[in-house]
Amino acid sequence: MARRSVQFWRMEQLNGDELSRPFPARRVAEVLKKAQDAATDRHFTSVDGTVLVAQAVASSPHPVLLLDRVRDTNLPSVGDALGRRKPLPLAPGDHLLETTYFAFLKRNVIAVLTSGNGPRASRMGEYLGGMLGLEPSLVPVVREDIEEILTRLEVSRFEFALPAERLSGKLMEGEWADVLDSASRLMNEGTFRISLSVGRTGKAEDKQRIRDRIQQLIDLFRRAGSVEHFDYVVAEGKDSLTGDREVVDLLKERFISHIEVDPDVFNDPQKSVAEAIAILNKQAKDNEEFFARTLPDVKGSADASWVPDIVAGGMAAVREALAAATRRDEEAQGGAGHELVRG
Repeated sequence: MARRSVQFWRMEQLNGDELSRPFPARRVAEVLKKAQDAATDRHFTSVDGTVLVAQAVASSPHPVLLLDRVRDTNLPSVGDALGRRKPLPLAPGDHLLETTYFAFLKRNVIAVLTSGNGPRASRMGEYLGGMLGLEPSLVPVVREDIEEILTRLEVSRFEFALPAERLSGKLMEGEWADVLDSASRLMNEGTFRISLSVGRTGKAEDKQRIRDRIQQLIDLFRRAGSVEHFDYVVAEGKDSLTGDREVVDLLKERFISHIEVDPDVFNDPQKSVAEAIAILNKQAKDNEEFFARTLPDVKGSADASWVPDIVAGGMAAVREALAAATRRDEEAQGGAGHELVRG
């Protein structure tokens, strides 16, 4: 089995305005599907040279978009049975695609399924801005029910890191004060990191004792008044209700769900899309109650007029066509123009 993670983000602004209505995700999916069917080029090159291309893979119950990072340089090699290296066997004109899946949920939440190789969540914002003139602001969804999550978490790993110059026993109490003071005498630069884990071997009672000790240390960190000095404090374990692996960031109080998947499925282009849609729909259902409890409701209906069609020539051609349409409208109305596209 292989591991994938699901991150949750929320769109709070679009083109600089507060986003008080649903994001027009279905319209975006329709525009992408129309461009796909018409064989219109959907590639976008960001300012750092990264090439992205998106496609719509589902519209119900939630719109799901696939975003690929397109690579044709610095490609990995493959090896035969004897370990001899050879170039990746791509046909002329083919490129390597690294994929991230985005599901657009209620309350303007985006669930992002990634393996770590595909584009990060913010790349979707870049793509929507470059191809459709949309500029969403993405912020991570924060777990406000951290007590409930930690209560359910069968913790297996606890890790923290802080800059060496901040090492001080004054930050903590008891044994941890001694640990940090000892470390401060050894290091005066770099990053100091400690990771504690239950491990895979040993007796069940020994593992439970270690797990209980780690839980005590987590509680100690959460009570400490100087946690802000740390760069990284996380707890990882299994949710006793859902069975999902979760990583809880104790600094930001946000979580990432980890999903075990069949690597053979995700190596198949068709099966991987179906599996990704199923995973994202399950995550939406599992977390719907939490989103309703912790996030503001979004009233009204989506404004499809935000989203123009993708035309040959990219965003410049879109803007030119919309400007021409605006001029025609103004002439028809005797100069009284109106806004067709915001931003």
